[in-house]
Amino acid sequence: MKNEQKEKNKASFIIDGDETLANAIRRSSNEITIAAIDEVEFRKNDSALYDEILSHRLGLIPLKENRKLNEIDKCSCDGKGCNKCQVQVSLKAKGPCTVYSGSLKGDVEVIYGKMPITLLEKDQELEFVAFVRLGKTVKHAKFSPGLVFYRHISEITVKNADQAEKIFEKLKASILNPPKGKIKNGETYQCSEDVDYIETFIESAENKSKLIEVKYGEELVFIIESWGQLEPKEIFTESVKALESNLKEVLKTIKK
Repeated sequence: MKNEQKEKNKASFIIDGDETLANAIRRSSNEITIAAIDEVEFRKNDSALYDEILSHRLGLIPLKENRKLNEIDKCSCDGKGCNKCQVQVSLKAKGPCTVYSGSLKGDVEVIYGKMPITLLEKDQELEFVAFVRLGKTVKHAKFSPGLVFYRHISEITVKNADQAEKIFEKLKASILNPPKGKIKNGETYQCSEDVDYIETFIESAENKSKLIEVKYGEELVFIIESWGQLEPKEIFTESVKALESNLKEVLKTIKK
């Protein structure tokens, strides 16, 4: 990896390899275990939303377990559910109010406490108990660690540095090899944004062909946007581990 760029819950970097390897790593991110609300028992629900809709919303709230959990299908309880493989959370609210994710009570960390769950009018009540378990995206999207994708880098060659300065200002967060000072004529810069996206900044410019030249490069930029349960680098590392594990299983099958 090189030219790594980091933001909060987002990272991009250039990888050595072709689309086949990049896609294998991307798909392997679906094998990472993530905690999410997996089952809900409603005791009261006077809101305008059906139990099924609320359950769906609750499942998509990013959570992080405060203690190590077993996967339920690998636990000693044989999938019945116990303290080793699940955490119980609860919520009780009475309107008028907006019920937010931060109102969940239990031994978990709610990544974003201001995610709205539902609205309650006067005297309406919502009360439930839910169970947080580990799972993988291959089972359900609620166990997704984030967005993982890749594309070819874009190469921007400067033709008119003075007029192109405004374009680079808009793209500065995406330039993988930023200039130490001002941009210079004839120099080529690598960008993680797509070629078509970059060209939208020069559509209205006069003599746009004289400002910059944009084309796809040979290298790939890998981009990870985390929901907050794992750091982007952890997602990449765990994806590689999952890929290695699957390849070992394939080798065992071949040897048989």
